[in-house]
Amino acid sequence: MIVLTLGVAFLLFDYQLKANLERAQGERVMGLAAVLADRSDIRRALEATPVVHDADSALRQHIERLRERLGVDFITVMDRDHLRLTHPDPREVGRHFRGGDEGPALAGESYVSRSEGTLGVSIRGFAPVRADDGRVIGAVATGVTLSRVGLLLAEKRQVVLLGTLLLMLVGGLGAWWLARYIKRILLGFEPHQISQWVQERQALLASLHEGVLAIDAGGELSLINPAARELLAPVGAAPAADVPATTLAQLFGDGTPALNQRLTLNGRALIVNRVLIREGARPRRRGREAATERGAVQGDETRGGGSVVTLRDRSEVNRLAEELTGVSRYAQALRASTHEFKNRLHVILGLVQLRDLGRLERYLHELDDTLIAPAAARVSGVKDPVLAGFLLAKGSEARERRIELEVELESDIPAAAEEEVCHLLVTIIGNLLENAFEAVAGRDERHVTLTLGLDAGALSLHVADSGCGMDAAQRGEVLEQGVSTKGEGRGYGLAMVRAHVDSRGGHLAIYSTPGRGTLVEVTLPYAVAPSWITDGVT
Repeated sequence: MIVLTLGVAFLLFDYQLKANLERAQGERVMGLAAVLADRSDIRRALEATPVVHDADSALRQHIERLRERLGVDFITVMDRDHLRLTHPDPREVGRHFRGGDEGPALAGESYVSRSEGTLGVSIRGFAPVRADDGRVIGAVATGVTLSRVGLLLAEKRQVVLLGTLLLMLVGGLGAWWLARYIKRILLGFEPHQISQWVQERQALLASLHEGVLAIDAGGELSLINPAARELLAPVGAAPAADVPATTLAQLFGDGTPALNQRLTLNGRALIVNRVLIREGARPRRRGREAATERGAVQGDETRGGGSVVTLRDRSEVNRLAEELTGVSRYAQALRASTHEFKNRLHVILGLVQLRDLGRLERYLHELDDTLIAPAAARVSGVKDPVLAGFLLAKGSEARERRIELEVELESDIPAAAEEEVCHLLVTIIGNLLENAFEAVAGRDERHVTLTLGLDAGALSLHVADSGCGMDAAQRGEVLEQGVSTKGEGRGYGLAMVRAHVDSRGGHLAIYSTPGRGTLVEVTLPYAVAPSWITDGVT
């Protein structure tokens, strides 16, 4: 840009220089012509009768010496008949003046003209020669050819050209230094790379569910994504447009790093992580860019500063934890079953040590008749071992919590074609049974019924409890995330169950009467595993 700009400036200046030089030469030759027109020897030569047109005249010789001293190409004296009295070429003396621009001078005008004569194209100055009575008796023309003007222009142009080249060199070095300095500030990356990373960063920040804020070394907020604005707004309010300084002070503290710090802002329970921006951090490059970067000067790093804070909603974290409820419920049920099994082993071990074989035999018969056989019979129609084991374990957990759990099968439940469906059922049933267990806790009658059935490719499961039930308003809100009658930090189980059911194209319904318990009905599409079909079981 500097070379191009100076090049255009040089062309414009050269054009202006040429115009100024031609104008200056025109004023000079016209002035000379005016001075010469007042000379008495020229006036006498033109007043002579007849006018002498001699190449060897004293007037011509004197004019030629004067022309050489003045540095012009010609000084021509002409009479009213346009015939020359003087000329640098002796052969032209006495001949008609060439150029056709002498007429106004013989009419009494002084002016500058450009025309082509015997010496070529020239810049000419004309002045009339007047007698004592004011009559025009002739004219004087002085001029310089364009070739002489070109020589003068070349001399001045050389100086301008050298100056322009010097400016180009200085400007080029300055531009190189400035580009190198700016590139060092930009960590060696090109503008199109920075633009691409900015766009990627904006898209990434907008897609994050976590809030992200950053402050610079001066403590000014330099970045905030939409999720952070939403998390920093009061509950139920629109996303925050501005972040108060007090809020920033709570978030960033004294600038020391922090991990999983708990903080409550505007009624929201947040988990805060804070890290410092490393100085001289450079994004990783790929391919040739990496090789170029390795060859760069090691000291070309730009100092940074400030901190970055990420925010997470603690209730959202709790909800995510509820996603693991299937596993947690299964583990809890297995724990209860293991505890119950260990108690039975202790009884058996004690009877063995007492060598009371009769009592041991009766105890084993009682276990088989009252617990093992009935429980195995209740889940005998469930062909998936994971689901069957889970139901047995939930029975043990119910007995441990002194709850009567009844499992009813309206039909055999074959294994599902997709393994994911089994884990989904564990999650759904685990949540519904846990809610039912909590609903009957503390009640005189602690009864929970789980009913499973398969019909026309759809699995139906009903969970009924003898709890305190819900009114119409509670039934309308209980499926909303975060809404629960059990206190703060709850209300994600049923919302998650509904999300799972909706994702599989199923149906969920809740029926409840205050004081008479609650019934939850779930219907899910259920594809039977091929092995079950080939076994011929319907």
